[in-house]
Amino acid sequence: MNNVLERLLEGNRRFSLGQAVRPDSDIARRQQIAGAQKPFALILSCSDSRVPPEIVFDCGLGDLFVIRTAGHTVDNAVRESVLFGIQALRIPLVLVLGHARCGAVSLAIQAKQSGASHDEPSWVAAQIAPAVEECKNAANPLDCAIRTHANMTVGRLKDLLMPVADSVPVLGAYYDLDTGVVELLNT
Repeated sequence: MNNVLERLLEGNRRFSLGQAVRPDSDIARRQQIAGAQKPFALILSCSDSRVPPEIVFDCGLGDLFVIRTAGHTVDNAVRESVLFGIQALRIPLVLVLGHARCGAVSLAIQAKQSGASHDEPSWVAAQIAPAVEECKNAANPLDCAIRTHANMTVGRLKDLLMPVADSVPVLGAYYDLDTGVVELLNT
């Protein structure tokens, strides 16, 4: 796991410093992996267009198994996709990647503030609502809710994957849109 995490963080370091090398992106690599994939990490990320994991971690074709949903929310399709990555592809690490100024979390905060809970909040907002509630009195409720939601998603994935994947680490991280730096969270 340490080598996998180091590889991700080293790729992010290159990216954040403007020194990305865009590895494994040529025709030879495409032909090499055409028959089978062997990604070294699974990233559950927000579908925000500003947070493409392959670029943020300076990885190439076949390196990452990426699942993207609004606010990196988890439903049955995500659960089954993660299980496939762990069981069939033997991916040794799952990383939940939250990010600064997440629109899904912002909308969940707005839904909470407007009293949309009396109506029917969106499914995504309902999934993020516990983090919003926990952070309602924070100095920066949005940033707190983003980080808290990433940590809660880690916990939810661990619960959903037990006991099948209890040997695979599931970690949380936060991507800063301004600096390009990925920070590991205390999960």
